[in-house]
Amino acid sequence: MEAKPRTPSLAFSSRPEHGAEDGLQTAGFFHRPVRPVKPRQKGSFEVPDRYVIREDEAGPYLSCLEAPELVVRVDRDMSLTAGAARKAEEGTIFLDGVAQGEPFLDLERRVYNLDHHEGCVRHFTLSTCEQALVLVARGLDLREKPWQVYANEPDLDVVLAVWVLCNSMHLQGEDSAIRSAVVPLVRLESLIDSHGLELAELSGYPRQMVDELTGSLDTLRETELKLKAEGEWGSVDLLQYLRDQLRLMDQMVYPADFFEAFRGIEELAKSELSDNRIAVICRSDCGIYELEKELKRLYGKRLGVVGLQKKSGVYTLRQVDPFLPVDLTEAYRKLNVLDPAVQGGGSSNRWGGSGEIGGSPRKTGTALSPVDIAEAVKLAYRRPGVWERARSIALAVALSALPMVAGWLVVVWNRVLEDPRALFADRLLEFLAMSSAIAICCLLVLGRRRRRRVFGLQLPEGRGWSLMAPAVALGGLAGGAWVFLQSWLQAGTLASLGMPQLLALVGFPLLAEIVFRGVAHGVMIDDFSIQHSRGRWFLSWPVAISTLLFVVWTLVLRPLAITDLWWPQLSPWVLPLGAAVSGVALGMARERSGSLLASLGLHYLAVAIALAMVSIFR
Repeated sequence: MEAKPRTPSLAFSSRPEHGAEDGLQTAGFFHRPVRPVKPRQKGSFEVPDRYVIREDEAGPYLSCLEAPELVVRVDRDMSLTAGAARKAEEGTIFLDGVAQGEPFLDLERRVYNLDHHEGCVRHFTLSTCEQALVLVARGLDLREKPWQVYANEPDLDVVLAVWVLCNSMHLQGEDSAIRSAVVPLVRLESLIDSHGLELAELSGYPRQMVDELTGSLDTLRETELKLKAEGEWGSVDLLQYLRDQLRLMDQMVYPADFFEAFRGIEELAKSELSDNRIAVICRSDCGIYELEKELKRLYGKRLGVVGLQKKSGVYTLRQVDPFLPVDLTEAYRKLNVLDPAVQGGGSSNRWGGSGEIGGSPRKTGTALSPVDIAEAVKLAYRRPGVWERARSIALAVALSALPMVAGWLVVVWNRVLEDPRALFADRLLEFLAMSSAIAICCLLVLGRRRRRRVFGLQLPEGRGWSLMAPAVALGGLAGGAWVFLQSWLQAGTLASLGMPQLLALVGFPLLAEIVFRGVAHGVMIDDFSIQHSRGRWFLSWPVAISTLLFVVWTLVLRPLAITDLWWPQLSPWVLPLGAAVSGVALGMARERSGSLLASLGLHYLAVAIALAMVSIFR
């Protein structure tokens, strides 16, 4: 029987204890001297602006530069049932009323409900901010994995809870002066929120200390009370309000020299790699090794690859974790496939370097955005599973079949009972027009924006691809070139070909290259490694699979092949063998050049040789 995840209740008790060290009080389970927070004069001290508001596909959110794995979302209308809350995504924290149920900790799935409204005895249960403080004090790690924090109203209880979570790295030290300063403030607010002002004496703090702490809480609550009194609370930008309150809390808590060594690091993009590692692309005024040190403090062991933007288009990449399954060499390969600037700057203008550190093209810089770079690094380091690869192969099969089937439907429309060979010859251009239109649309849609290099929409690179010309020509003679004009060529000479026949001679090779070396090959690149112009030679899976599809459709159209014009009584194995040789050679030319133009040029060369053979042997 499967064990259920542990979900203990957060009904902690916090009995104050008295101490005599320096005449100060000790706070419950922390057992260390604490000092009350004294609000500074406005403008007397400016902390760095560590809180930023960003937006993703799920909407706007708040993040702290020192807690980048923590995302805080605030929505007045956010409310979940207790059952829905327990089924939330891994790494979710609900605050103060978002989840309509009892407080709980699902330790297995990292789903927490910090609340003291429903399903508990409110007077015996810690408030949301103190529950957050207990979790942080007991070692909750908010760096090793991503977290989503949800709130529906940023009252002071929620503000303090969010601050505690965002500043956990400064509250978990053995001798944290910041924790000593924050504990009494949070505990007093917890008592007030649960019992009211009249029972503040339960804190066990001296009256003078309670008065000072109450003054700090009043300062934090001042804006909220003013907005509510003026009837503007319902229309205020909650994320901006939360950001302002968090900064005010910083002003109260941190000493003037605390952030002297703080470096402004702007996270530009982030992606998940394998084994719970991440790649982070940043902008900063420090060097790559200083950035690495700072990001290790923020992300811990999750940090796998660091990217530093020195200026627009200029990046340095550094692999932090030496035990990742591959190194930066694979990342350079992916980036060179995706980056349009690589092709425009010549053969030496490429992403490159060692397996541990490297950078963008030196001559032109990169044309990729930080998000594009992070995605390329993700593709390089991830190890797609069998299901992911099977899905990309299935997509290649479907997209290669789509234009062909559409063309056949046009040919047989209202003529199902006629001879397919004669019918196809009669409506050859209709087939070509429909198939080509759909194939071109697929290529343009898939290859839009930064993906055009993935689908071969660029000029050829290097010269190594031209070595495939003999193999393409040989395969073309055996039927691997799409010259579907047998009935027309039998009727006359090459010189007598009219415009329809010439269009077919030009159109069919173009259709084959778009469908098989463009669309089918391109949709598999993300899940398989391929060659590039300066790399080693090998048969990649996209070439092998696109060749198989090419062979299948060549056999489907076999009645229209012209090979039997010069090779009587053709063996049934010659045509698929010729198509296979041509397909592999054309696919390698496509990869080595990075361009459909190279494979298309070789295909036209095979067509020209095939037509010359017809003229000689017919």
